[in-house]
Amino acid sequence: MIGVWFKKGKVFLSLTSTLIPHILIDYHATPISRHFRFRKTLARIKQDFSWLNMHRTIEEFLQQYEKCQRFKTDCMKPTRLLQPLPVPIQVWTDISMDFIEGLPSSHGYNCIMVVVDRLSKYAYLIPLKHPYKTIIVAKAFISNIV
Repeated sequence: MIGVWFKKGKVFLSLTSTLIPHILIDYHATPISRHFRFRKTLARIKQDFSWLNMHRTIEEFLQQYEKCQRFKTDCMKPTRLLQPLPVPIQVWTDISMDFIEGLPSSHGYNCIMVVVDRLSKYAYLIPLKHPYKTIIVAKAFISNIV
């Protein structure tokens, strides 16, 4: 075969290789391959083969493959109008909590736990050390807020 190279258990193909259409069909359109979408098909092909512009070739193949275009299913639930959250009736009955990570270290702390009351918009900023566990977060919450 012309345009085929083998290296470390992987097959490298030239752009003009006649094997590429067969590989695309085998890795996408057979009962075993189950018509996966782009990322899964690309990952499966990348395990064994490689060629220039492989991403583009696979994407074009999937866009032109008639069966997938005709019978494409949507995995998401149908959308509906957003419903507003109920307004809290008392302070500190409804709170939100988030973490800010990746900060430079200051006195050994490199994370901030942010706790906000939804009604009063009052916020607590609590320093934490990464990596933190649930027990550490719970103790910080109790000692700083409760």
